[in-house]
Amino acid sequence: MRQVSAVAVVLVLAALAPTAAGAGFGGLSQQSVDADVVVMTADIAANGDAVWTIDYRVRLADDSEEQAFEELQADIRANESVYTDRFRDRMTTTVRVGEDATGREMAIDDVAVETAQESVGQSYGVVTYEFRWTNFAAVNDTNIRAGDAVAGLYLDRNTSLTMRWPAEYRSANVRPSPDEERDRSVTWRGRQSFGDDEPSVVVTNESQPFQDDVMQTGVWPLVLGVLLPLLVLAALGYAVHRYVRADDSDSAAGGTAGESGGEPAATDGDSDPDESPPAELLSNEEQVLKLLRENGGRIKQQRVASELDWTAAKTSQVIGGLREDDDVETFRIGRENVVTLPDTDLTDDVDDGPEDQ
Repeated sequence: MRQVSAVAVVLVLAALAPTAAGAGFGGLSQQSVDADVVVMTADIAANGDAVWTIDYRVRLADDSEEQAFEELQADIRANESVYTDRFRDRMTTTVRVGEDATGREMAIDDVAVETAQESVGQSYGVVTYEFRWTNFAAVNDTNIRAGDAVAGLYLDRNTSLTMRWPAEYRSANVRPSPDEERDRSVTWRGRQSFGDDEPSVVVTNESQPFQDDVMQTGVWPLVLGVLLPLLVLAALGYAVHRYVRADDSDSAAGGTAGESGGEPAATDGDSDPDESPPAELLSNEEQVLKLLRENGGRIKQQRVASELDWTAAKTSQVIGGLREDDDVETFRIGRENVVTLPDTDLTDDVDDGPEDQ
């Protein structure tokens, strides 16, 4: 597993200071002086680029530490390019690893650094680096998938990672479960090690109505001219199929009655109670409920996606709606989401289905 320490690999404050004697915190240049708190934030744009902000906070417990930080502030302001160049070099190494892991071409630009002193219960010296990471996330017409560029990241106990996305997107799938989740962001706090495919954030764009999309792309004539007639034909075919079955049933009942001289046998309808409509006539929600009934009332969410050939984002959205309507319930077993019908017995193991699913 590839692990990247936010402090050790990205930046140790003193290690990034110029080599001149006396630079840094109280003359401790080139020593291993870690920040007391590291706050990493990635603001992800719709094109997949991310503006990263990394705050390195150092407690200033007394006058000598405060004076040392003031000296560091002055040094950064006087030698800003030295600090940003060294930071860019270190981040470029990290980005190359992400580039190799994802296959997307990436780069670091717009690197800036600034300093400040803050008082939040106690005094802190803050060094903030900001930069743009191009192609940090993978994007398509509706989704943003972020996190693969830093898969296996390690957060020490003083470090947090926040990912934010544009206002027109909403969260569809996040792994692992974040320590804090808001409308437009998720946050993980250390100490924790992410898995080889974590952290993972998938968000979906729901700002554009369907008809706007197809009108803008010129697809609307295709929908009217091809897809709509196909749907009508499918519905007519199903109706004819049911009519023929009903006619055959009536004929059989009439023949029996004629031979015996009695009245036609009474029926409670022309449909087979065990017959289900074709899958193409079921809504997304009905398909999930049908799959649950066929599997004893419980199934792993990942298997739902496999069985119905859906994306993880679509599966999460449909199951989320069913859960809000109290039609299903969900819970976790390890890293797996399990979906159940209400009042389902949870004492048995969940069926994983065929191994190739």
